[in-house]
Amino acid sequence: MSATKRIEHIDVWRFFAVILVIQEHFLLFSGLDRYITDIETYSLQIERFGEMGVLIFFSISGFVICNGLNSEKKTTGKICLSAFCARRFFRIVPPMWLHLSTLLILNSAELIKISGEQLLTSAAFLCNLPLSKGCSWYAGHTWSLAYEEQFYLLFPLLFIWAWRGEKNERIFASIVLLTTVALCLHTSGNIFWSEYCTYFLFLLMGCFSALLPFHWMKRLRNLSLLEWFAATMLLMGLLTFLPNKQDAVFKILLYPLLVQVIVFGTPTHFAKMKTVFHQPQLSYLGRISYSIYLWQELATAYYKGVQWWQTLVYLGLVVGFSALSFRYFEQPCLRFGTSLSNKLKARAI
Repeated sequence: MSATKRIEHIDVWRFFAVILVIQEHFLLFSGLDRYITDIETYSLQIERFGEMGVLIFFSISGFVICNGLNSEKKTTGKICLSAFCARRFFRIVPPMWLHLSTLLILNSAELIKISGEQLLTSAAFLCNLPLSKGCSWYAGHTWSLAYEEQFYLLFPLLFIWAWRGEKNERIFASIVLLTTVALCLHTSGNIFWSEYCTYFLFLLMGCFSALLPFHWMKRLRNLSLLEWFAATMLLMGLLTFLPNKQDAVFKILLYPLLVQVIVFGTPTHFAKMKTVFHQPQLSYLGRISYSIYLWQELATAYYKGVQWWQTLVYLGLVVGFSALSFRYFEQPCLRFGTSLSNKLKARAI
């Protein structure tokens, strides 16, 4: 079974991940507490599930890029890192800059409030750092993109080192080292840098999953429904009931592994699971999930006098706009990035 066939359901997971993020923003930050007075009681759990959506994105991203590069290595005998960078740039940067340009226009019209410094911080992929001015609500969610871009800066060095030897063992050694560093930082009270390493762990674990030997991949892909359900319930239970201190440790030691099992081991060989995870409409929503993630921040912001049902209408408009953006802006950028990537690979060969 090829790696490509193993990830037919990945787009649906992308959609589920963005739903986890949106539920956090909708429940906690769009003013719903004006109507549900005790919603703050569950804010910790809501935030954890929202963060888990981002961590699923990280794992999928690590899986996809390593899977693609490994396939390229097997097909051509070499890797063109400049081609890889071109593809990632045109996948991530143009849609984000379109979003930021729109924020600049809305700020100029005094419809929202965001400073030029905050926009530049987001455009430079620095929103994950503890800077004094932050990035405002409207661009604050680009902290996740900052982690991805910073990972891509380091990834070529990791790739060159790992692929010159036993890549599985070397990626695994990197995971062990990063886990150890994250735990040491957490123990010493350096919470920010511990979390910084932890987020990279999910990207690395996704990469490692893409490099698993065939028989391991087959075993993962053929999990029983009971095994998969048990892993899912375990993760949900830990997110719901663990105190903060223990949750941080489990996020380092266990959550990355559980996410790999749940996402990449989704048992779509069962008919009912296949019905969900091979659903064309959900798959399409997963394909446009990046745009949905970018633009939902405008819909779920706190607007004085806006009721919860109006926020849902705004989210519907976001989905419609994301579909248009994907077709008429993102896909042309992707095609250009692919064309440029092919030229760079041909030149390297």
